[in-house]
Amino acid sequence: MMSGLLGSLIGFTGSVIPAITDHFAKKQEYKFEIEKMEKQAELMRAGYDQEMKMYQQRASDDEHGRLIEHDVAITKNRTFIGALQSSVRPVITYSFFILFAIVEISLLSQAIQMDLPLDQAIATLWDEDTKAIWGAVIAFWFGSRAIEKSRNRLK
Repeated sequence: MMSGLLGSLIGFTGSVIPAITDHFAKKQEYKFEIEKMEKQAELMRAGYDQEMKMYQQRASDDEHGRLIEHDVAITKNRTFIGALQSSVRPVITYSFFILFAIVEISLLSQAIQMDLPLDQAIATLWDEDTKAIWGAVIAFWFGSRAIEKSRNRLK
């Protein structure tokens, strides 16, 4: 059980790492943030709450637009490097899953050849370590989506 929780925690942490590295890449955006804060303070002093909300929404939309432009630029880059950039995570995931399936199917086949009942073979193959690995992969891929949803809820 602990290995399952640990695996999920490691997978979730792995999905958070890109957010941490993005933080360090935002040095050039600090100027925009300072201007935004100054504008917010000015609007608050003037009592224009509606305009401040509009300004915040525009900033959020601009950021979202830049992220979409980045994704589009990667998909338009038809060179070998561009294809490699956009395929790293899916290729690693598919490779891991294929390897995982081959190992599990081989072990299940061997257990059945040794006349081990199917329910015992499955219980043996789907042990705590396997659950931990599976939980880490799922938490990695879907943890970032949960983080994004919680960020949107907080806004």
